[in-house]
Amino acid sequence: MKSSVRLDGLLCSSDQQVLRIMRPVLDTFSIETQVCIELPAALDAVTHRRLDTVIVDWNGAYNPIRVLRATRSSSWNSKSTILAVVNEDHEMHSALRSGANFLIHKPSDVDGISRCMRAAYGTMLLQRRRSARLPVHIPVIARFSELGKIEARISDISVGGVALQCTQAVSLNLQVSMSFLLPSSNILIHVAGKVVNADANGRAGVCFSFVPQNELKLLESWLSIQLNRMAEGEIPSDGEGKVH
Repeated sequence: MKSSVRLDGLLCSSDQQVLRIMRPVLDTFSIETQVCIELPAALDAVTHRRLDTVIVDWNGAYNPIRVLRATRSSSWNSKSTILAVVNEDHEMHSALRSGANFLIHKPSDVDGISRCMRAAYGTMLLQRRRSARLPVHIPVIARFSELGKIEARISDISVGGVALQCTQAVSLNLQVSMSFLLPSSNILIHVAGKVVNADANGRAGVCFSFVPQNELKLLESWLSIQLNRMAEGEIPSDGEGKVH
């Protein structure tokens, strides 16, 4: 039976047997998967796409360690679930040292890969939940290194970061701090982070580097409630679907 949640994945392999066996398993778990057989395409995907899982064949013609390191250093995918397809002990140890969460041993069949995927699936769903973004409309004064205070609006929020619309353009890698009230609550959140994407129109993505532990728990709880209400069509929103 297919999962009702669609996940996004990347499969790095040129082994036709691996591809043939993996495809029906990925389809069963509703993981929409891009297949890469060359290193540049794999590095581009882990750098610019949000992925729930990255599956790397350790016998590929590309450099699998580079793919895993790029995944773990990506602002989008540092916590994505990584599965490595290995067939030797030294490959297993290399994959684990490089950041793989789960191992698929060659040779394997659909049943074996399905068992491994079931074990990994819960981790994927948990991380998807943690990275889920809620549209909001929260005015804020953001304090940027080098630029000082800038008026901005938080347009969406997750446990790990926010999207900002600023009154002026900001640059990548700037440090930023801000405080804001969560909508329809008296919960005050203080965060510090770094700009991980930005454009000339003042839009900026901020990845949190610090949130006080008690406030992080409150943010997680608030987000969980709001996302559930949104899924059920109960959440109060304006015409653009943003929570006030």
